[in-house]
Amino acid sequence: MRKINFILFTLIYFSASIVLIGNAYHPLTPELLYTRYILIFVVFAILIITYIKKKRLTFYQFSSYLATYIFIIWILFSLSVALSEIIHHSFPVQGVFFLVFVPFIYFTVMAFITKSDLRVIHQALFVANFLYILISYLTVPIDSLPYKGIAGNSNGFGQIAAVSFIAGFLTLINLSKKRKVGKNLLIIAMIVSLVSVILSSSRTSLLVVGFITLIISVYFVVAWRNFKPFLVIILLGLIGWFSPIKEMFIKGMIEKFSTTYNEGNLLSGRTGVWKIVGNDSSLFGNGEDYFRNFIEGAHNSIIYILGAYGIIPSILLSVFLLLLILLAFLHTIQSNKHIVTIFPLVIILSFTLFSMTEAMFGLIGNGITIAFYQVVGWLLFTDQHKSKPKTGENTPIN
Repeated sequence: MRKINFILFTLIYFSASIVLIGNAYHPLTPELLYTRYILIFVVFAILIITYIKKKRLTFYQFSSYLATYIFIIWILFSLSVALSEIIHHSFPVQGVFFLVFVPFIYFTVMAFITKSDLRVIHQALFVANFLYILISYLTVPIDSLPYKGIAGNSNGFGQIAAVSFIAGFLTLINLSKKRKVGKNLLIIAMIVSLVSVILSSSRTSLLVVGFITLIISVYFVVAWRNFKPFLVIILLGLIGWFSPIKEMFIKGMIEKFSTTYNEGNLLSGRTGVWKIVGNDSSLFGNGEDYFRNFIEGAHNSIIYILGAYGIIPSILLSVFLLLLILLAFLHTIQSNKHIVTIFPLVIILSFTLFSMTEAMFGLIGNGITIAFYQVVGWLLFTDQHKSKPKTGENTPIN
């Protein structure tokens, strides 16, 4: 059953991330859109049938009072989005999605399917994103920087590569000691993913990779007294510094930072959009079509919600994310010491950081969005915490 789950989740993460292939100037073709939705809903149907057969719509208890409050805030956020849509004379599709679809499919069904082995999420997430990297290099030559591969833009490719690296890192530290070949192949894949982040010149992706790597390494030192991740990072850094990667980094990333800083535009024009959205803000926003008036989108999940749905939904979403990070942190420090403990915090932090520069909440979302929702459901409900880690999960990286 685990292999089937792995295939299903890989398929759904890969299909959802098809959205990253398009952009505002080159939207996805109808064929890609239809393929994306058909694959996603086929997998959803399989997961729902599996869940109903096993649990028959069982309702779970919340893992804590904090989890209860977080869920209530999500419901209030969903209702406020639906109300905003109604006020602007449109059917509350987004609000109903947040109110019904997310709690049932993501928080409950998908979280239940992975309750006995949380590792399948980061393993499938790694494979799904690394496939995009491989397809990019096989079909799109590196003629210039920043490189975007088959993604709609270089930031999208950077996000794919960053998620691949982070999910690969989590997969690596969960591999048993005996799987040396698998570890070596995974390290090579992580290096390719990291180089891809550099080639994309995506500052957000590089910062997310750096921050999350630091978080995982600190966790190893504090919880396991294991300094190997730090030593591996230093070794990779030295190898990179004395290799062509250094030139790619300087040419792409540092020049991008330098150029935007000298132009007084370190956030590539985002602050101008955010200021306009702030000035136009109202309790229930300006409608779903608001951002069609901008050449670029909101480039921030909170700003997008603020502009489209209003002040009240944006405040509720902000509180939801902050309390969720707190819940994930408490879970990390209070649970038994096994490696999978850090996983929810890593996914939630990664998603939240990406949300600060991209609009990540929407219908379906991409692969990291779905993984985020799954982890939220896993954290919220007691039933998902009852299973013990598999053999080898509590063994630190060797």
